[in-house]
Amino acid sequence: MGLGWGLARSGKTVPEDSKESDIASQSSETLLARAYGLKSPDQARALYRDWAGTYDSHLENGLGYIAPAQIAAMLDEVLEDRAARILDVGCGTGLVGERLATLGFSSIDGLDFSPQMLAAAAEKDIYHELLESDLEGTLGIADAIYDAGISCGTFTHGHVGPGALNEIFRVLRSGAVFACTIHTHLWADAGFAQHIAALEAGGIIIVEKLVDKPYFEAAEPDGKFCLMRKL
Repeated sequence: MGLGWGLARSGKTVPEDSKESDIASQSSETLLARAYGLKSPDQARALYRDWAGTYDSHLENGLGYIAPAQIAAMLDEVLEDRAARILDVGCGTGLVGERLATLGFSSIDGLDFSPQMLAAAAEKDIYHELLESDLEGTLGIADAIYDAGISCGTFTHGHVGPGALNEIFRVLRSGAVFACTIHTHLWADAGFAQHIAALEAGGIIIVEKLVDKPYFEAAEPDGKFCLMRKL
């Protein structure tokens, strides 16, 4: 796979070895706190540029990151077609894509705003196409071409707001499901609950499942795990 790995670099520089080494030496807890404390898109790009090489190790080995497996299982419960075209929104290094591939899904595209994270995802050879795009803007994707969408860890502190849901549902076909995590602290405070309610009231979607689960092993539930279907 990896057929779509041909991204414009837009003049971005390759991370310096010293910056990667600095990231690698920091604790998983410190890096998670930095991610939750992001204040701007430029800060987010800088962090994920330097973190891409050790991201999986920090989250899975250092923190027991179980959210990707949980959200993939949620989608698996309602999506029988293993050839369904799936968009992994905010795919990062491909942790969710790996889980989907293990479950037998074979047509997965990934989207992220960090070219360095996408490069790490490409090495796993699980994506049909990888797209560099910012969820806070208009996605360069045609209307209604995906059978399903999935997202894990994207709707959290300092990352993407609820307005991005409009673009995500635009690229999903009628009847498509979208499984995603939304950090509990942002559910009401950042307007996700209100935005989703408005989409539902407007006849755009229906919320089929909403459960509280932890992102990490042995932690208290800190995420809303949502399953929504486009009408």
